[in-house]
Amino acid sequence: MKRALGPSERIYPMPVPLVLGGSGENVDLMAVAWIGVAGRTPPTLAMALRQSRRTLELMRETGEFTVNLPSTQLVKQVDYCGMVSGRTTDKIADTGLTLAPSRVVATPIIVECPYNMECRIVQEIPMGEYSLVLGEVLETHADEDILAEDGQIDIDALDPLVYLAGVREYRGLTPRIASAFVVRAAEDAKLD
Repeated sequence: MKRALGPSERIYPMPVPLVLGGSGENVDLMAVAWIGVAGRTPPTLAMALRQSRRTLELMRETGEFTVNLPSTQLVKQVDYCGMVSGRTTDKIADTGLTLAPSRVVATPIIVECPYNMECRIVQEIPMGEYSLVLGEVLETHADEDILAEDGQIDIDALDPLVYLAGVREYRGLTPRIASAFVVRAAEDAKLD
């Protein structure tokens, strides 16, 4: 039997990247849990950000941002960036994270994050105290040591940090249990 829980925004788990806005000396970052893929052609991300966030203000100024996927080893830095305001502290200096120039956008990427995406804002939709920001992915970067021989991302090597809303927990991913799009029901196959 299922129990009705009422309306909720919770999907388990959520990626928890560090998103940067701004350029030059005027940059800020924040941990973002409400983010996902909005489309493939062109590659587009969607994220809901509170209107009051300084990082969002900087993103609006440049029309650009970067998404930086941390490994589980960066949990302390991610948690810190999700709890303090860039209006009152320098989160980059406090966390010891290193910024590097992007290839396409003016907003930098985070060196310690093994996977990075450079994005351009294509649309912003107000939703109460939040804005839904759609960003086209213009370039991606990956550390060599997270790439498999075929050039694809090795998820075990990436070791992405994920967030569980509601219970407020960070976790890693468990090992692969099956490959997708290879398990098919045929006439003679039975699903258990």
